[in-house]
Amino acid sequence: MSRSGIKNIVVALDGSKSSSNALDNAIYLARQNQTSLHGIYVVPLFSVNLKKPSSAFAKTLVENGRKVLEEAKTRCAQNGVMFLGKVANGNEGFTVVAFAKKKKADLIVMGSRGRSNVREFFLGSVSHYVVHKAPMPVLITK
Repeated sequence: MSRSGIKNIVVALDGSKSSSNALDNAIYLARQNQTSLHGIYVVPLFSVNLKKPSSAFAKTLVENGRKVLEEAKTRCAQNGVMFLGKVANGNEGFTVVAFAKKKKADLIVMGSRGRSNVREFFLGSVSHYVVHKAPMPVLITK
């Protein structure tokens, strides 16, 4: 049992350098707290059938998600951490928060794309949404 009370960690992955850094931090925390990681990769299209994508574009997105999660699973195994991954679709921020609630996460770890404040105001960001909507702590890495 961990001293910090972190028993369940969710890490949001998208294949970027920032999410790779988030995975590194999540692996470290999982090892320190002797827990497993739950990873999520969100395909930002609502109409994609994840089992049988209908278009070449959707198929590419789903295959990329599976590849990212498989690489994360390998990195976790190399560090002695169990990893369970899921490809989901929908609004990225909402889906990450819903997944973390479902898994009863004590912590969400995710990367930041480092948008400027002006662009973030107009475009929003997944990390900004998750920080404000998640009921559990969120660790944002660069």
